[in-house]
Amino acid sequence: MSESVSIGSTSFRIEPLRGHENWLPWKRRMLAILRELDLDGYALDDAKPPEPKVKDQPSDDENKAISEWKKKDEKTRTRIELAVSDSETVYLLGSSTAREMWLQLSTVYESKGRLGVLAT
Repeated sequence: MSESVSIGSTSFRIEPLRGHENWLPWKRRMLAILRELDLDGYALDDAKPPEPKVKDQPSDDENKAISEWKKKDEKTRTRIELAVSDSETVYLLGSSTAREMWLQLSTVYESKGRLGVLAT
């Protein structure tokens, strides 16, 4: 059963991630939603908060950039968390960024190498 996800004035329908059985369609839909919201880079790229030029002494502009990065990463994490079923949230534990969440889910659900192809 898919759920309607409303974000702003836009509504998206996505079935929560339940495991291997719906990983591929869930992944495709989740990436489409994140892309639409211009947040996909926080999940797919090795996005890190901007580094100040002088360590531990960020300028006002650098503080703004760091704050904006954290805000967008939090939004991305929220989108992912809300689209994962309760039983699968265990795979999100310990991740502090959207990228870490995405990598953990990919590690669990994506088959790698010859044995992975045989297992799917």
